[in-house]
Amino acid sequence: MKLNKIRFQLAVLLVLCMSHVVAFAQSDPSGESAVTSTYALTNATVVTAPGSQLTNATVVVKNGLIMGVGSNVSIPADAQVIDASGLYVYAAFIDGMSNTGAERPDNPERPRDLFTPDPPNDYAGITPERSVVDQLSIESSAIAQMREAGFGISNAAPYGRMLPGSTSLIILKDADHVDELVLEKDNALYAQWVGAPGAYPGNILGMMAKWRNLYTNAVNDKSHADMFAENPSGLPRPTNDRVSMAFYPVLTKDKSVMFDVDGMLEVRRAMRLQRDLGFKLIVAGVEQSWTLIDELKSTNTPIFLSLDLPKEPKNAKEGDDISEEVEALEARRMEFYNLHVGQAAELEKAGIKFGFSAKGIRGGDLKKNLTTMIEHGLSEDAALAALTTNAADILGISQIAGTVQTGKVANLMVTSAPYFTKDSQVRYMFVDGEKYEYEKKEAKKGGNSSADASGDALAGTWNYSFESPQGVSEGTFVFSKIDGGYTGVMTFNDGQPDSDLRDVSFRNGELSFNLEFDAGGQSIVLNVTGAVTGSTFDGTITVDQFDFSTPISATKDGK
Repeated sequence: MKLNKIRFQLAVLLVLCMSHVVAFAQSDPSGESAVTSTYALTNATVVTAPGSQLTNATVVVKNGLIMGVGSNVSIPADAQVIDASGLYVYAAFIDGMSNTGAERPDNPERPRDLFTPDPPNDYAGITPERSVVDQLSIESSAIAQMREAGFGISNAAPYGRMLPGSTSLIILKDADHVDELVLEKDNALYAQWVGAPGAYPGNILGMMAKWRNLYTNAVNDKSHADMFAENPSGLPRPTNDRVSMAFYPVLTKDKSVMFDVDGMLEVRRAMRLQRDLGFKLIVAGVEQSWTLIDELKSTNTPIFLSLDLPKEPKNAKEGDDISEEVEALEARRMEFYNLHVGQAAELEKAGIKFGFSAKGIRGGDLKKNLTTMIEHGLSEDAALAALTTNAADILGISQIAGTVQTGKVANLMVTSAPYFTKDSQVRYMFVDGEKYEYEKKEAKKGGNSSADASGDALAGTWNYSFESPQGVSEGTFVFSKIDGGYTGVMTFNDGQPDSDLRDVSFRNGELSFNLEFDAGGQSIVLNVTGAVTGSTFDGTITVDQFDFSTPISATKDGK
C-alpha cells in the first residue's frame, strides 16, 4: 500500500513536470525564443567605463545580468560563445529624456462652456498625477530605432502641456506587455513651458504663477494630511486632491522635477522656480547653455544637453556678389552655430557633469552630431560619459547601469571598431540580457543619404503650398531616408528659420509628420497628414492648440 502511494506521488510529479514543459513550449508558438539566455563574448576589447578598457577580455551574460568581465572568466557550459575578436564592448547608452515608446494622445477638446480664467486641469495640461506608462506602446518603432543606435535605457517623458505627468525609465527591448519595459516608474515629475490654448495659464507669466500656486497648495495640503495622520481629533478630513498629492514626493525631495527647456530664458525660469520653492531640479533638452555655465556650476543643477544640432550655415561662395548686410548676417549665423556645437566642450571644460537628451533626434543623426561636437572640442571620454556614467548618476541608476561591470544589468553595445571612429557600426546590442544582432553595412562610396536616386518615393525635395491666416505660405520639404526611417526639414520662402520635421512616417503611400515652433512664448505644433501619389502630395495641416485645419499640396522636384 505504501509502495503504491509512492508510485502515485511520483506519477503526479511526472505529470506536473510534463505540464510545465508543455506550457513552456507553448508560451512561444513562434519558435523564435532564444535557445539560451547565457552568452559569452570572447577576445573582445571591453571599454568598462570612459577612459578604462580591457583587451582580449571575456564578458559573460546570464539571466539578464553581467556575470563576469575579464581575461580569466569562466564560461558556463550552456553559454552561446560569440567570438568578439576585433569588436568593442561598451555599456549601452542612456537617454536622459525623450518621448521614446510613448504615443501622443488626442488633445483634450475645448469645453463648450470654457471659463478661460480657470479651465479644467485636463484642458490646461495640469495632470501631474498621470504617468508616461499610460502612453507607452510595445509597438512603438522608436524603441527599436533607439536600440539600434546604441541605447539600452531611455527616460521616457509623456506628451502633454504644462504638467503632463511623470517620466519613467524604460528598457529598450522587445516586449509582450508594457510592464516588461518599465525599469523605474514615475522617477521624475515632468514639466514644460507649454500653456493652455486660449485659457489660463496660456503664457509664461501665467505658468510661472500657476506653478507657485500649485506648489503652495501642495505644501498646505501635505501639512494638513500629516497632522491628520498624527492626530485626527478635531481636524477636518483632508481632501484627496490628486494634483497636490502628485507633488508630495517633490516636496520631500524624493522625486526631482525634470523641466524640458531648450532656450536660455526657459532654463533660467525653471532655475528661478527651483530657487524660490526649493525642489530638486533637472533641466533636460537644453539647446542653449553657453551663457548658463556659471549658474549651472554654482547651483550644481543636473543637465541633459540636447543631441539635436542646427545645420551648419552655408557661406556664400567666393566671387558671389553679396551685400555687407548679408555678409554680416552669415557671420552671425556661423557664430551662433559655433556656440551651439561647442557648448558641450565648454561644459566639459567647466567641470559640469552632463548627459544627453535624444528628444527630437533620429538614430541616424546621433553619431554624426556627436562627431560634430567632438570636432569642436568635446573629448571622446566626456562624450561617452555623457551617454553612460553621467546619465546613470543623474538618473540615480549608477548601481545597475552605465558601466560594464559584474552584477549590473546586461545592457551592452558591441561595435565593429572604437565607437567614435568614422566607419564603426553597431553589430550587437544586449538589452536586459536579450541579444539583438545587426548586419554589417557596406560603407557608401558616394552619393548622399537621400534615396531619391534609388527610386524612393518620398526622399527628395518637395515644393509645398498652403493657405495660412497670413496668406499663402510656400517653401520646401526635404526628406532623406536614413537607417530604414525618414528625416525631414521644412524651409520657408519668406525667410523664416528652417524647421526639422518630427515623427516622419511613410507607409503604403500615407505620409504623416509634425513640427514644433515657438510663437511668442507658446509652443505650436503643426500636424501634417496626407497621401503621396507619384510626384504629388495632397494632405491636411491641423494645429494641436486650435480648432484649425487647412489643405496642403506639394510636388516633388524631379531635378
